[in-house]
Amino acid sequence: MAILSDPKSDSGSQELLREAVETFLEVANIAQQNEVSPNTRRFYSHLSCHCCRLLGQLSQAQETSSYLDGNLLNEAVSHLGLLIPESGLSEFGGYSVALETRLRMLSLWWKETRKRPHEAKLGFINRWLRSDISTEEREVVDTVLESLADRLDKQQPRQPIQRSIYKAASSDIGQPTFAVWRAAKSIFDALVDCKGCSCPSQHEFRAKLELGTYRTPEKNVAVKPARRRVRRSGPDDDVSGCLEMNMFLSMERDWHEFRVQDVRERAVHFASPSDKLPPRGSASKGKHVKVEKLCRPIFETRAKALQRLVLRLTSGQLYEVRFEKSNIDKNAEPISLTQCFEERRDFFMDKTKRILSLIIGYTVLHLYGTSWLQSGWGSSSIKFFHTTSNTIPLRPFIETQLPKDGATDVADDSEDDEIDAMDAGHCCPELVALAVVLLEINFVKPFSQLAAMHDIQLIETRSGRITLMDVDQVLEGEEGGEEGWRYQIPEESLLLEAIDNCLDPELWEDDGQPLDDETLRSRIYDKVVRPLQDHLTTGFGIEVESLDQYAKNLDFSKWSQGIVTQDSHNQSLFLSPKTGTPCRSPSPALFPLRSKFSISTQIERSMQQYSHLRSMMPYSVLDVDSTTNCDSPHRAFQFFDDQANDGPLFANEKEKYKIRKQDYMNVYEKFVGKHVSKSTSKPVKIAILDTGIERGHALVEPREDSLKGKRNFYNPLQTNVADTHGHGTFTASLIMDYAPDADLYIAKIADKENTRPDASIIANAILHAVDEWQVDIISMSFGWPSSDFDGYEALEAAIDKAYSNKVLMFAAAANSGGRLARAYPASSPHVICVHSTDALGNASDFSPTADPNSINIATVGECVESAWPTFLCDSSNYDCVKSRSGTSYAAPIVAGIAGFLLQYGRLHLTSVQAMAMKRRDKMEAVLRRCAVRGSNYQPRDGYFSVDLSLDKQNLFGERLEWVSYEIVKALRV
Repeated sequence: MAILSDPKSDSGSQELLREAVETFLEVANIAQQNEVSPNTRRFYSHLSCHCCRLLGQLSQAQETSSYLDGNLLNEAVSHLGLLIPESGLSEFGGYSVALETRLRMLSLWWKETRKRPHEAKLGFINRWLRSDISTEEREVVDTVLESLADRLDKQQPRQPIQRSIYKAASSDIGQPTFAVWRAAKSIFDALVDCKGCSCPSQHEFRAKLELGTYRTPEKNVAVKPARRRVRRSGPDDDVSGCLEMNMFLSMERDWHEFRVQDVRERAVHFASPSDKLPPRGSASKGKHVKVEKLCRPIFETRAKALQRLVLRLTSGQLYEVRFEKSNIDKNAEPISLTQCFEERRDFFMDKTKRILSLIIGYTVLHLYGTSWLQSGWGSSSIKFFHTTSNTIPLRPFIETQLPKDGATDVADDSEDDEIDAMDAGHCCPELVALAVVLLEINFVKPFSQLAAMHDIQLIETRSGRITLMDVDQVLEGEEGGEEGWRYQIPEESLLLEAIDNCLDPELWEDDGQPLDDETLRSRIYDKVVRPLQDHLTTGFGIEVESLDQYAKNLDFSKWSQGIVTQDSHNQSLFLSPKTGTPCRSPSPALFPLRSKFSISTQIERSMQQYSHLRSMMPYSVLDVDSTTNCDSPHRAFQFFDDQANDGPLFANEKEKYKIRKQDYMNVYEKFVGKHVSKSTSKPVKIAILDTGIERGHALVEPREDSLKGKRNFYNPLQTNVADTHGHGTFTASLIMDYAPDADLYIAKIADKENTRPDASIIANAILHAVDEWQVDIISMSFGWPSSDFDGYEALEAAIDKAYSNKVLMFAAAANSGGRLARAYPASSPHVICVHSTDALGNASDFSPTADPNSINIATVGECVESAWPTFLCDSSNYDCVKSRSGTSYAAPIVAGIAGFLLQYGRLHLTSVQAMAMKRRDKMEAVLRRCAVRGSNYQPRDGYFSVDLSLDKQNLFGERLEWVSYEIVKALRV
């Protein structure tokens, strides 16, 4: 099964093997996380390790221009080829394909698929990895690859790859100094010293400290020095050589960013009692305001959007220096490492896991013995923050609570005494906790889940601390029972070496006595940090000195790809790059191996290198362009389906929308706005089920009082409903425009990815809106193409309950034009379906065909303008307002108009008549009457287009008494 005719010429084999092992390394990592069978999990774990070793050997051979035996490379390629089918895949076109071709195609298609959602990656892996491979065949592949890696080690000019890299790294990098430990301890002590204040109630202060290796001071690199203006600095701004640490402080859970400079005194200074700090705002340079009360800088930072405060620590005292720009999104809740294990498992690539393991290993080295590592610390204490550019940098922070006044550690000490026996006399519980986190990161599962999967009951402790007894049982397994998790990690793994060293009590004592501080730090570095360092370097060759900055430039939420700045990232999902016309992206279901044009073009270029593969491609780049054209029969169905309409091409249509909206506002002001302040009628309550809301937006914040309730159903662990997608902010602002006196309730049911959530999430949101918020209206700008989906029955039951409680529900019809019928829940008989028109009342081409057996309610849904999250807008969009089209936006407009009609009823009709409008059929009849203009009115394109104005032909173009008469007449029909 040799690949190359001349085994002495190894360049072709090296290239093919490198592509294959890079792909199998990522594929095996994902397959291991999602595999149920312990034996299969173990195989994928071993496969990942073998691929890592082979990749390291190939890299070393390239760097040193050393020779690798082509026969060994071919044998490795051949055995990797045993894992993928020879035929049967749709990409093969029904033919049997040669091994080299299969491996090339695997790598090319994986590069495309790896950027898609987790479910798509799993589907790809399930198709491309042989399901019929036997246990014996897997064992052969495992054994041969391990043997080949050992034999290739011997061909290297230096020692075997793992140890050679380890030696090279350790010879150049000495043990870190105590500087980080001293700075971290001093910062914590300084925070505690100034936390007292005279505020009416005692604050609950919490802090998050940035984690890192802190191997070298970070340098500020100017991206464009020729254009960058240099800020003038005072004599005190020279802090070269000082250690800087980033952190967050909070009172009552609102987090604010700070940067702390730890400046060591260079000379002895005797302060005079007469020395005084200058008053705030003094022109005296080099003097800064002393932090007397910790709440003060937090209050100051709270009022500064997109800024953080620089603090300076000198002689144990904090001083305020200045404010500087920050890109942290304060509206988004930080996400814990535990949450990532439970909800975002696709975040973790092998590189991610190794980087995190090393950074957290350094955390224990730097923070051991400080109050930053409190009893019970673990993955739930490690947090990540969102940025305003919609990324989550691989930049972990550890959270701790500052002690309250009068608090003592007696309870913790007594607990330590209680569980000391269960720790087998281990002197360093922080290292036991580190071992737990390393296991969690490797398997991407919380420790409680690792235990539960082996039916192991964990010992409960008040602090949440996990005992050594439990860790041993989970790692080793029950005697005579199922093997523990250690057997899923290759024996030669340096990660396993670090974990075992953490758990070995004898390493951390001297004749039964704890080690002194210097010896302990040295041993933590040698026995834990250095193996983790080697574990990272072996697989990816990342220099430890630059690791902190390297990690910050990785987007944790995008499979640790580099963070790239781009304008209107979210718009690319909706606007075709081929033309300026609005167009939806291709359906992921129709095109499982294609996502964006740049990627498809890259594949096409790659295919040109292997021209014999072009005939195997199921579609060409021309096909890609055609499928994204607006006239394509394969236009996508998305859960939040819409189009972007920004740019000069749409200026005329946007102006028409503004005129139509102003006509409506004139009606609202005449019949409700000027009456509502004089009335005692209750405001209308409207629930919006969407992606959340940016409460700090310039168009939302002035109307903050109308937001009466919020709940995150998508992630119940978070209380925040921050909008990382944009759709929710857009729809919520629309309802604020069309029902300005209504009370709004925000139910977050989806996140930034335009995917369909579990139907139970929406069912729960509807039930909560009905039972707890007791709303009058529910707006739903989403839908499934049919009622054939998991959870339909539960969602239908929730809709039925809302209907029986006389809650009006409005849903978007769909954006598939005449190709598909109404989406669900718009197709439900208990929901009012909303279609879309342009500003002149003509049916939108994307709106479904009118149903001849229904009243087809519609309103303007083209070139609608509304708020868009500030962090998703570029600098040219100063107002952060976008123009978009879709039934997604017609639905909240009609929901807002219905809110106006209900409020009109409460102001001008009897209570019975006003209550009647809360019935679906009655509200639909009134909306139909609103659409009628003139005695000979006929619905245009089958749509009753709701367009309110003071024009004489319009319902609201007459006196109040006549309008009320017409509404009551409609209610009687």
